[in-house]
Amino acid sequence: MPKNKSLYCILIFLIVTILSSLTLASDTAQRHRPKVKQITDLRIAANEARLKKVPILLMFGTTSCPYCRLLKEDFLIPMLISGDYEHRVLIREVHVTPRAKLIDFSGEDISVKEFKKRYKVRLYPTTIFIDANGKQLVDSILGVTTPSLFGGTLDDQIDRALAKLKKRNH
Repeated sequence: MPKNKSLYCILIFLIVTILSSLTLASDTAQRHRPKVKQITDLRIAANEARLKKVPILLMFGTTSCPYCRLLKEDFLIPMLISGDYEHRVLIREVHVTPRAKLIDFSGEDISVKEFKKRYKVRLYPTTIFIDANGKQLVDSILGVTTPSLFGGTLDDQIDRALAKLKKRNH
């Protein structure tokens, strides 16, 4: 009987150790997971986009919007993790709140409300593609269409924006 009891204790210890390791690994992965950078100064993003010669993807969203979370978690963050988009597009978020402000391309303070009007943003998420001067390159993507097809839509718009930008620069 004592043999079975000690075997039982060892088994419990191993299970607890494995579960603790899995929880720790999950916590570590979450801490190192990239986030979509919130834009506060458009000049910084413009300079980075100009240096990399890529368009800027701006996702307009709110914290209470479930489709905004879906867009970030299922598409934008995996794009950042993959590294495949680093030389194709600069990904940023415009966090829409009632009193939010940012610094415009000219260095002036602008309310997010005014900034979103510039690009006719009325619902969330809206994804726009602009050049380093703030000029829209291709049509916006409104909302998240069929999730199984949305990645292709996003890739197509990135390719179109990049092609238009390259054509303009040559």
